[in-house]
Amino acid sequence: MRCALLITVIPLATLSLAGSCASGASPANGRFNILDYAPPGTVVDQQGQADASPALARAIRAANLRTARGLPGCVYIPSGLYRIVSAPPAFARAGCVKGDGSSQSILRLDKRFAGDLFSWSEAWYPTTSGATVVGLRIDGAAAAPTQQNALMFYDRNDEVFIDDVTINDLPGRALYSGATRHSSQAYMRESHMRSLRFFRDGAPGAPVVEFTSSGKALTGATNEIRVSQMDIYGSRGPSLVIRNQGDGALRNLTFDTLRIEGAENGNTAADLLTIGDPVMRGVVGDITFTGLELIDPYRGFAAIRMTAPRGAIVPGTVTASGMIGGGLPHGEGLRIDAGRTSTFRFSVMNTEGTNIIIGPGVSEIVLDGGGQEPRWTKSIDPTSRRGVFVPARRNILLDGDYPSSNIVP
Repeated sequence: MRCALLITVIPLATLSLAGSCASGASPANGRFNILDYAPPGTVVDQQGQADASPALARAIRAANLRTARGLPGCVYIPSGLYRIVSAPPAFARAGCVKGDGSSQSILRLDKRFAGDLFSWSEAWYPTTSGATVVGLRIDGAAAAPTQQNALMFYDRNDEVFIDDVTINDLPGRALYSGATRHSSQAYMRESHMRSLRFFRDGAPGAPVVEFTSSGKALTGATNEIRVSQMDIYGSRGPSLVIRNQGDGALRNLTFDTLRIEGAENGNTAADLLTIGDPVMRGVVGDITFTGLELIDPYRGFAAIRMTAPRGAIVPGTVTASGMIGGGLPHGEGLRIDAGRTSTFRFSVMNTEGTNIIIGPGVSEIVLDGGGQEPRWTKSIDPTSRRGVFVPARRNILLDGDYPSSNIVP
């Protein structure tokens, strides 16, 4: 259908067209332009001054009516700066939100904003799938008194696609999946994310990015997630956490060109990358990192930490290749409090804290520094020494093996 247009005489700097669509209108193409959903008699401010929250809420409600009928519904946010004071409703099923690019379509959260900006629940195979977020920038209010979250996936979600998204100064979670809200299970599956930039986000106890699972007995778990070109800088809490509080095995996560950098001389009390959890007992494994860059870990914390509660199945089958270093790498490098059957290849290992720390009972860990391993500083528990290896290498000039043991001394 075509929405009637209301032209309001206002200063040219804020001239806009506001639709008189009722909240139940469903354009034939399934695209719901936020500019068409201002309350009657008003316009949507694209200069970031007036509150655009009512228009965003009305557009999401209209899209939800369409997706409830099994039809695609996407909220479109054209180029502009939009001030958001109050949280909109959650998307129904596989709701979609698209902008004109992360440098063009900008949502700026007011200091009074609290809760989730965009959230989804139960967008999975038996109902619908494919929640999408493309071409947006979200600016949080760093001084907000309450937590602000950006992209939240509750319960079960399949085939999520996120592309070209930047989130700045958010005092809370930028991207989170695996928490329950309406279901007893929660996970994300078969999803792809790329070109993500998260600067100065997070809070103590609230990671910038987290993948987890929830659910008891024979439940599903987060799996088959592909992430490429993700940057996290200057987190104010944990940067990236992969853990599992459910009974299913969280598995098959791949990260390509992941870069995490701590704030220079920052005092955040958190690791850059955490696999497993000291309390959550769910299985975590089959995780691959290529082109990994971990820069400036925080003092007293690690660039990578693998961990698990006592007696739980420890994280395993982790493969990581890349580097750990930076200009101010005050923290530790690789810390394995609990782990098994994993390989770490680092072209650079440069930290002020100990480069490699391995706790008791760790097994089948390969450390490959391309021959630099003897120069790495290490603290390896005696019970783990026979379970930590470096590759055997051949000296081409001498046509023989280097005269050193595979086992890390």
